[in-house]
Amino acid sequence: MLIVNIISFLLVFIFIVVVHEFGHYLFARFFGVKVHEFAIGFGPAIYRKKGKNTDFRVNAIPLGGYVRLKGEDPAEEEDPDSLYGISAWKRLLVVLAGPVFSILAGYLLFVFIIGTWGYYPAVIDSFIEGSPAKMAGLKEGDMILKINGKYVFDNFDITEQIRKGEPVTFEVLRDGRIEKITVKPVMSQVEYSLLLDDFTGELGNVVIQAGNQPFGEDALKANLNKFVYFKTEVGEFGGVINRYSVSPQRYMIGFYYGSVSPRLAKGYSIFSNGDVLIKVEDMEIRSSVDMIDLYTRLTLKDTQIYLEFKENRVKKVLRPLPESLRVTYLSKGQEKVAVLQKSELIKMFSEPGLFENLAQRYKPKGIQKISLAIERTNRLAFYIWRTLPKAFFGGSKEEVAGPIGMVQIIGDAARSGLETILTVVAIITINLGIFNLFPLPALDGGRIVFAAIEVISRRKLNRNIENLIHTIGFFLLLAFIIYISFLDVGRFLGR
Repeated sequence: MLIVNIISFLLVFIFIVVVHEFGHYLFARFFGVKVHEFAIGFGPAIYRKKGKNTDFRVNAIPLGGYVRLKGEDPAEEEDPDSLYGISAWKRLLVVLAGPVFSILAGYLLFVFIIGTWGYYPAVIDSFIEGSPAKMAGLKEGDMILKINGKYVFDNFDITEQIRKGEPVTFEVLRDGRIEKITVKPVMSQVEYSLLLDDFTGELGNVVIQAGNQPFGEDALKANLNKFVYFKTEVGEFGGVINRYSVSPQRYMIGFYYGSVSPRLAKGYSIFSNGDVLIKVEDMEIRSSVDMIDLYTRLTLKDTQIYLEFKENRVKKVLRPLPESLRVTYLSKGQEKVAVLQKSELIKMFSEPGLFENLAQRYKPKGIQKISLAIERTNRLAFYIWRTLPKAFFGGSKEEVAGPIGMVQIIGDAARSGLETILTVVAIITINLGIFNLFPLPALDGGRIVFAAIEVISRRKLNRNIENLIHTIGFFLLLAFIIYISFLDVGRFLGR
């Protein structure tokens, strides 16, 4: 499996980098800049073809690729056919072409993906009690195509509209027909989730106090990684606060998004394609929420407990499952029972593409394929542009992956099929293009800034100073990659 992951990563990485470098190459040749080399990989050449102006090479170490332009080396003269011998505005376009080609490749891939397979709209899985969405007429299984006239590609598109607090109009696909339904959001209560180690005591329905403080975020924060007793209406329970999360008051309409269904999309172990999980021990499996809760229970340790609260009222309690599990499932119309080890079920949930998506594919027709793909990519590109800087400036590193993390991500995608791997490639190449537009030394964006300064000021900058700044930036970037790689290793070992 590791070999497959590594090979998949190398092929994807080479494709992404070659597309990026081809943009630089094409514009450099268009403006008359000599390209010494266009190489796939690094190190000694295992294949080379000498062109009229360029040495095309396939090198021994398949980690990306590069183009070497005349004039990039400060020792070279600024001849008319060198990078620094052409006008600053032309040099700006040569540098800009790499990120633009990366982003355009993402657009073209999404046109192909949506045109070939369509996409999975957001789907309603279930409702909370007293849900405004259910009272307005939305139903379980509704596929949400649009909200307030805009196409929906992920849950964030919906949440972004609901959080404004204004009435939202859904266009849902139900039984082959489009239905329009308007829902007025309401303000939610504060919600908490809590994982306790070394759990002891008896749960009640209402938590009054955590330690010596009223139950709430301040009490949870003050006692993180500490053993604390929680006072309830019937007594008390205690445990070490392993982690907690807080969902503040927000506008909501009261439904859960659907993700995976209990139906298997392919055979695995004793299960056949189309089999449906019905029950694990005494836990009935009917929805995506049930599937998520089941996985949570499977991964809890014997002394742990997972709790959810609405304000200070207990909303959900998940306890660990035993090592040997009685699994009830439906196979070809017949109900069957099997006894499986907990570790086997955990492996099932870790298998990419094993369970069917709850939503059905929506396949646009005609010109809508292109318009939908463009809108999908626009939304993704804007999200990346807005969130990627947080990787550098104080944001969470949990969503950032380095080379080691990318091996795992691409390997999982490759096992899920062509659609998934192409989607991952599209997302990565757009990330690469946008990342390179950031005005940081050593990136294309930094070089664009220097070229733009020359265009505006109409005078040459000191190349030695520019090269020094890019060199410092390169080593800082390298240090950041090494740091993210260490985080990748930590996440990998913690799997």
